[in-house]
Amino acid sequence: MDRTAPLSQTQRMALLNLIKERDNIVNNKSTAPGIIEAKKRTWEEIVLKFNALNPDQQPRSSKQLKRSYDHVKRKCLS
Repeated sequence: MDRTAPLSQTQRMALLNLIKERDNIVNNKSTAPGIIEAKKRTWEEIVLKFNALNPDQQPRSSKQLKRSYDHVKRKCLS
């Protein structure tokens, strides 16, 4: 897989807004089977909406968006 360009500030804000709408699922620490499935479905929804908002860019995967989100969280906490 080729490296993609880093997210722009606008794209990071769009990602954070998409996650904020689903915060109760994305940041749920439970490992119950129902929650794990809900997280997978939620991240796929986020990926679809994020890629629809950025049609001129190479589509991002859920793994890439999760990594970007984790990076943003780490930066905010430090």
